[in-house]
Amino acid sequence: MKQSDGGQVVNSEVKKVMAEFCQTARNIGSSAAERAATVHLVAAAAYLGENIGPSMTKQILSAVLASIG
Repeated sequence: MKQSDGGQVVNSEVKKVMAEFCQTARNIGSSAAERAATVHLVAAAAYLGENIGPSMTKQILSAVLASIG
């Protein structure tokens, strides 16, 4: 895979995970889905913090938040 393809691959993976989560959310209800999303977000941040360091984790989370809002 070329370096320039990395963004497209990640974007595709994100869309796939979001679609799966939305399907789960429809099945379990919005309140349970919000709790599950929060738990997954915290777990992902902790995983990134341990594996790539706090600085890079902060950059990733900042980019995600910027893309949302």
